[in-house]
Amino acid sequence: MYMKFVFSVFFLLFLNLSFAATAIGHAPIGVSGDHYHKSKEKMVSIRYSTMQMKGNSLHGNTISDQEIILSQANPFASMSGAPANLSVVPTKMEMEMVMIGGMYALSDNLTYMGMLMFMKNKMTSNTYKGAMDRAYLGNFQTSFDDLSNISLSALYKLTETNKNRWHLEIGLDKSIGENNNQGNMLTPMNTYMQMTMPYAMQMDGSTRLISALTNSTNLNDLVFGSQIKKYTVLKDKEWAFGDKLEISSWLQKSYDESLSFSARLIFTDQQQISGSSSKIRSPVQSANPLNYGGRTLELGLGANKVFHFFNKSHSRVGIEILYSLNNNKNGLQLKNDYKLIFGYQMSL
Repeated sequence: MYMKFVFSVFFLLFLNLSFAATAIGHAPIGVSGDHYHKSKEKMVSIRYSTMQMKGNSLHGNTISDQEIILSQANPFASMSGAPANLSVVPTKMEMEMVMIGGMYALSDNLTYMGMLMFMKNKMTSNTYKGAMDRAYLGNFQTSFDDLSNISLSALYKLTETNKNRWHLEIGLDKSIGENNNQGNMLTPMNTYMQMTMPYAMQMDGSTRLISALTNSTNLNDLVFGSQIKKYTVLKDKEWAFGDKLEISSWLQKSYDESLSFSARLIFTDQQQISGSSSKIRSPVQSANPLNYGGRTLELGLGANKVFHFFNKSHSRVGIEILYSLNNNKNGLQLKNDYKLIFGYQMSL
């Protein structure tokens, strides 16, 4: 049902094609808020991304299941019947996102942007006995899908020449999904129990300030771009994912007017979860707020392609794949593996 919705939206967008730009006219598709528009111009977009994390690291160093269950204490061990050490170990997490966006230029200097995000997460975990021989009991999967975020931003042009442009972004992002999702989990007692899933499988209900500065420099058939963007928590409930800083730098090369290729470096620095939920108390690393955030570095390789239809209209399609270069995450966490982003943009 979820994937049918995604492809239905893509199909509807392709029915009205009138986006006029060269392939190198925009940043790699994974960069949001990379450009503004001229007065009265409108644009709609849709992006689909899938991300996989697998294998665990402790303070950035690879660690096995056996090392986790033998050496990592369960922070909820004081609860009646809870094992002394962690006994449930995540092995893989798959995340899918669909982002539907729109832009409208009130003037040559000011463009408004809105975005709606849908998210689907699936986590696979191994369960071990809570005591004695710590034997492997089996694995299980938990998942959720939900409308997750809505954001509204203003893009303000600072300066623009034939070779260079700078603009600011200021906006608000609201987490609107559920924060009490439950799943059927295999416990260390070798029984299945309906429990509130860890933070990674929840929305935090917070409101965040978006602030960004973006630059693009044109060097004939090359474009060098950079963006620094921060998400700052303004208001939360019981808990919130930490403030996040993203720094992207990219280089694009034109093959011709309709095709360009890109390489991008993405540095992310995110704080730990603030606060906690009294309902999340499983003997698993992702139930501990300290095991979130950290620093990561990724390499993105992508392409933009402009397609022409009916000899009078065209649209831009972009694809980008991100590979993990460094996982210096806080505490005990799954490692980033790869991320694939596909997107489509058109003017109205």
